[in-house]
Amino acid sequence: MRTPTVRLATTSAAVALLLTACSSGSEPATGGDGDWSFPETDPTATIQVLGHQDSDELQPVFDAFSEAHPDITVQYEAVPFDELNSVLDARIGNQDGNPDVFWADQPRIPALAARGYTEDITEQFSEFTDVFDPAPLQSSSYEDSLWAMPIANSTQLLYYNKELVESAGDELPSAAVEDRMTWAETTERAQAAVDAGATNGLLFGQTHRYYQLEPLPVSLGGSVGATGEGNLTPDITSQAWVDSMEWYQSIFADGISPLGVPPEQSNAEFLTGNTAYIVQGPWLLPELEDATFEWGVAPHPYFEGGEAATPTGSWSLAMSPFSDEKEAAAVFMHWMSVEGGGGYANNMAAPELPATPEGKVAYFERDVFASDSGQDAVAIIDFESSNTAVPRVQTVGFVEFEEILGRAYSDVANGTDPAQALEAASAELETAWAKYQ
Repeated sequence: MRTPTVRLATTSAAVALLLTACSSGSEPATGGDGDWSFPETDPTATIQVLGHQDSDELQPVFDAFSEAHPDITVQYEAVPFDELNSVLDARIGNQDGNPDVFWADQPRIPALAARGYTEDITEQFSEFTDVFDPAPLQSSSYEDSLWAMPIANSTQLLYYNKELVESAGDELPSAAVEDRMTWAETTERAQAAVDAGATNGLLFGQTHRYYQLEPLPVSLGGSVGATGEGNLTPDITSQAWVDSMEWYQSIFADGISPLGVPPEQSNAEFLTGNTAYIVQGPWLLPELEDATFEWGVAPHPYFEGGEAATPTGSWSLAMSPFSDEKEAAAVFMHWMSVEGGGGYANNMAAPELPATPEGKVAYFERDVFASDSGQDAVAIIDFESSNTAVPRVQTVGFVEFEEILGRAYSDVANGTDPAQALEAASAELETAWAKYQ
């Protein structure tokens, strides 16, 4: 099998990415006057923190922070994910300093920075940037500046049901990244599994979502979906995009993948034991502890002759430019993202992939990785998150991009000509992004 080209980024390259990420040549976004410094000793303060995660889920994290930094009190407020942006609009628009710190979805950081919702923390945190894997650092940057501190990362693996693979007459896939399967081989294997009686040959954990499908055109040499100044010129009609969507359409048309399995149900569908392969993140691993079948993992596939590319991205912490407790907020952000490899990921009960190589050492020691297949997952996750991760497009128009492209993916899966669907989406994006030009 041909060895795929790997998208390689080193730690030193990550610093360079910070200095060049998404530079559009336009005036930089502003937010706060930057007239503060990282404190040498902890101030005595109370900070307001806003996020989408349940308070009980985060309590072990806050308890650990309080033990390490007893002079800083964290008051946390949870709001539903779908309401986070609107709450930020109201709170930061009031300029009253609440919240001091908030959870920031990494692909939305450029929009938050451009709107003046985030403090530019480049000067205060520049000495800490070399501790991160390249992708989460790039995803927390915009217009030559750092606007948030990454606290988590993500990647994707190819999980498989050993019984269904063997029943189809195939050998179990290799877990070695140098033996990464092509999408053609994966499709052939998935079809064989269906022919042998499997209900589903191949599932995507997040069907019709850009996060999940971005690596398809990138593997064929396409862009992440936009180019030009501020990444505000749609670039989803290239041959790479069309070819990748023709393949995506084929897995539904040929009965390899089912229509109608939403992301919220994909894990449960795989756990029924009727699906041969699923592309999903490390968050599937804890659920597999209750699986009634033997499972294995392999690297995320690629298109033959192209590059190995994988999804990435998660959450960062941003500081409000109107915070009255910026020094205390900075201590909290530093502890959550940097100290000990990242206090957030280290103290979450459920395994959360850290954004730092140091944090991954402790992460990989968790019980969920104890099995042989779990150890295979360790090697894959470690390699992909440092070498093949491709951040989602960084643009102030990301919300429109994600929504419009999601509809195009769905149209393609349901039979619309891929080239026509992408042309229509491109035209819709041009209209939606006109206000940013």
